[in-house]
Amino acid sequence: MRKTILLIVFLILGFLFYLLPDFDLEYYQVFLTIASFLFAIFAGFYISRQGTRYSNIRDQITKFDGEMSAIFRQFGHLSITSQKQVKKIISKHYNKILKEKSWDYHFINKSTTITDIHNLVHKYAPNKPLPSLKHLALQRVLTALENLQVIRKNMIALHQERIPPFQWVVIILLSLILLISLSLIPSQYNFSLDILKSFFGTIVIGVIILLYEFDNLRFFEGTIGQSSAEDILEIFKGKK
Repeated sequence: MRKTILLIVFLILGFLFYLLPDFDLEYYQVFLTIASFLFAIFAGFYISRQGTRYSNIRDQITKFDGEMSAIFRQFGHLSITSQKQVKKIISKHYNKILKEKSWDYHFINKSTTITDIHNLVHKYAPNKPLPSLKHLALQRVLTALENLQVIRKNMIALHQERIPPFQWVVIILLSLILLISLSLIPSQYNFSLDILKSFFGTIVIGVIILLYEFDNLRFFEGTIGQSSAEDILEIFKGKK
């Protein structure tokens, strides 16, 4: 999708630069230099920050899914019935994420996944002492649930670290100044120079698209955490 957008931008800019008359304006090089410098600083900082945020969220999702997988396997030491019930709870959690194509669905909307697992623990935790293996399994489930709460809080904090509207305005204004300054370079009917200007302008637009996708966690193909969620469901189906 982004390749198609950039190609269209390149063709439009090339057409405009080719037909745009030359302007006899002084000092446009100064504006071009200043805008390029500031755009590089701001865009580089935001891309670096959002790239780190993307990696952190992916790591937290991996930890969350790992704990979920461990909970499912530990319930197998308690009873087959309890494992089937926790499987139903966890499957519902991940099927909703895959259906909505939104890793943060259970943060934006009300979710009872962790609460339901807690209730299941209370249901299958007897008042009398358990055999050693079942006791360790139950203890591991409680530890995993505690870890899930911490991971969930971290993911909510990372979810909120998006680029504020004011900073978007700064980036967009700088990119507009860059494109306007670029258009002032004399190149009417100069095909080779128009191509170079179009490449430069397309790169500016590409940086904004890159930043937008990082901010919305859509830089790579598919939904973030999608492959991990699918892996959990494949475990339930016995494929892994």
